[in-house]
Order: sequence, then structure tokens, then C-alpha cells
Amino acid sequence: MNKKIISIFLLYFLQFFATSCCECDPVRTYERTYNSLELKTWNTSGFQSMEVSNSAPKNSFGLTIAIEFELNQVSYHKSKLDFSSFGYTSTYASSCDCLPDEYINIDPIDSITIVVTNAESKETIDVTNNFTTYGYDGEELTISKLFKNRADWHDGFQVDMTEYDNIPDISIFTVKIILDSGTEIIKQTQEINFK
Repeated sequence: MNKKIISIFLLYFLQFFATSCCECDPVRTYERTYNSLELKTWNTSGFQSMEVSNSAPKNSFGLTIAIEFELNQVSYHKSKLDFSSFGYTSTYASSCDCLPDEYINIDPIDSITIVVTNAESKETIDVTNNFTTYGYDGEELTISKLFKNRADWHDGFQVDMTEYDNIPDISIFTVKIILDSGTEIIKQTQEINFK
């Protein structure tokens, strides 16, 4: 008789323990395909950045680089065990460690380059290292360091032009994303007149 009572209590507490975790959403797996590039130019002087229409100071110029992509869901995985039907729901949960969705890059990004073209002479210069951004800890990062720190990024980021001695007064910037397959995604800014 005691074994039956102990078994019932163990079953009861096992069910309570199993339902004390919150119910997670299913884990979905997506394939990400990069297909285009969006650029915005910014005048970062003053208290609030303003989008550049045609002119900006050289020492207060920035770019927002966003790669547009398509997501295709390729799998959907939901846990087969569901203890919530035993009388307790997930409202008793104190914390939840659910798995995030997974993303697979079909053709990952290999590199990003920024080139400036002098609008008057048509001379081009690689100015990728003229631009920096900031990491989560406030550390200033070049674009190549950003990729080492955030190899799995897939959204946009903003970079500021921190070196501008070699930037022509009338410039057109070209951002080139090179994928592992060698495919290039290219976008140019409008003509920028620097003050």
C-alpha cells in the first residue's frame, strides 16, 4: 500500500516539475537568401542624425548598410512531450529556456567593401577602413572586426566615417557585398557634396 502511495506522490511531483517549465513555441528553421542592399546616408552632426539629401560635413558623415534577404521556412519542430494536460499549466513557470529559431545562410556574406568615386575625376579609392562602428561594449570596430565579432549578423548596421583625408569633396560611395559564391550585391549613394 505504501509503495502505491509513494508512486502516486512521485507521479504527482514529476508532473508538477515537468509543467513548471513554460511551454515553448516550436523551433522553426529558415533558409536565408541575400538578394539586395539598402543604403542611407546620414549627417551625424548635432543632437539627431539627419538623412543627407546632397551635402554634409566630412567629419559628420555616416552610412546605414542593410542587406535585404528572403526567408524560407524549411522545418518546424515541436516537442512531442506535453505534460500540461495533467492538471497544471505553464503559469507556474519561473523561467523558460526555449530554443531560438534557426537560420541557415544559403550563400553567406564573405566581405563588405566601401569604395568612393571622385565625381569630378572618376578616380576610385577603397575606403572601407575609413568607416567604423561600435560593438556592444562600446569598443570602436572596423567593418572587418565587426564581422569577426558578429559573424552571424543578418541585419543592418551603421558606420561613421572617422577618417576623411582621402575623401574627395564631391563623392559617390559604392558598397559592395561579396557572398561566398562570388555573387556581388552592389549599391551606390547619391552624389555627396562635402563642406
